[in-house]
Amino acid sequence: MSKTVIIVGGNGAGLSAASQVKKLQPQWKVIVYEKGGYISYASCGMPYFLEGIVKDFKDLLELSPETVINDRKIDLRLHHKVLKVDPENREITVTDGTNNETMNFDYLLLATGAIPSTRGINIKSPLFKRIFTLKSLDDMLTISALLDKQKPQRCGVIGGGYIAVEMLEAFLARGLETHLVHRRDQLAKTFEPEISAMILEKMKEEGIVLDLNLAVKEVSESGKEVVVKTDSGNLTFDFVLIATGVEPNTAFLKDSGIGLGIKDAVSVNKHLQTNYPYIYAAGDCAETTSIITGQPAYVPLAPRANKEGYIAGSNIAGDNEEFPGIGETAVTKFSDMGIARTGLTEKAASKAGYNAVKYTFSTSNRPRYYPGGEELYNVIVISKDDGRFLGAQLAGPLDGVKRIDTFALLIQQKMTLAEAFRLDLAYAPPFSPVYDPVILAARLGRRHVLDAK
Repeated sequence: MSKTVIIVGGNGAGLSAASQVKKLQPQWKVIVYEKGGYISYASCGMPYFLEGIVKDFKDLLELSPETVINDRKIDLRLHHKVLKVDPENREITVTDGTNNETMNFDYLLLATGAIPSTRGINIKSPLFKRIFTLKSLDDMLTISALLDKQKPQRCGVIGGGYIAVEMLEAFLARGLETHLVHRRDQLAKTFEPEISAMILEKMKEEGIVLDLNLAVKEVSESGKEVVVKTDSGNLTFDFVLIATGVEPNTAFLKDSGIGLGIKDAVSVNKHLQTNYPYIYAAGDCAETTSIITGQPAYVPLAPRANKEGYIAGSNIAGDNEEFPGIGETAVTKFSDMGIARTGLTEKAASKAGYNAVKYTFSTSNRPRYYPGGEELYNVIVISKDDGRFLGAQLAGPLDGVKRIDTFALLIQQKMTLAEAFRLDLAYAPPFSPVYDPVILAARLGRRHVLDAK
């Protein structure tokens, strides 16, 4: 018997789910509503297009509407915004900007993603003239047009997270006098203080102007300038990018009866079902679970969105897969410095009730005698009670920081220092010192556990 599946959102989670449903249940009708004009694009590549590394924005497009409609047999409807969800009657109301329509569904997947958060900042002028956020291809193309046509000289980036770091690099590479404006003397709390200090020092060396400890109150246009009002005076720029984080795109659900959790993200179980078992949610609009603490978490990252979309689509089509949660593993870079993290910071671990200890060390990513060796800085968080790995952060050469994946595996598998020390990892001088940094982290950590006893 044929079913109707409606999916709200046409990027990673949404189209992963739609494709999986059609693969497993080809006779079912799958409708995807997307409010914009682009689908299935690599949003993580946007800073690198603006930097000039990616030459054609079309290279960021993974799937074309024609492929989705003709090859995958998905009913894709662009420029459609969902206004309302009625779970009890299994209905949604959507608009194309001119006409509204109500559609019935057997299953619904919410994959509306996240939107930029500007809470606490009073924006006096319209967005996307000289005051920007970066969340969609349209945002990216608007910023690109300003860079190409108006040739600005001086810009400010407000925020201290991943997007802020990447966009500082992009604007600096484009030859702009680039300022980091942030309310703290460190970057976002997701970075350990030691890692944050290294990033800021690198930024300063490369030419970023650090305007720290400035709480932004208001951003407004004045002629061809943008005025940023802070608690310690005003700054002026040719344009400003606000990169102060994101929040779930769920405002249209607040009166629907669908359960919302952290930051109003949609609450889901391990099968990605909401409190209505025929309504699912996946990606940046949904809450997830920390694989370390087992507690609800909101962590908007691309790999999670794609995996959740695949699992949600499979379950809608009749499977019974679970999404275990997330360890908050992420990697980025500034210039030639790689930056990576996984698990909990020391503060987060202590707040979660762990008897946590943090230790740091530096090592080379290759033996001292082999050319090309660079310092890899490590920050490790462990449980003093049982020697489990709880978190890790790395800064250093780009190839070195990808060891964060090994630390992520240690954390997900709840491995102890002793177990990690016994790992048989590959060694050859072009790739690693004889004591790989992961093995060295386990060896050094054992003394912290012994000291605690």
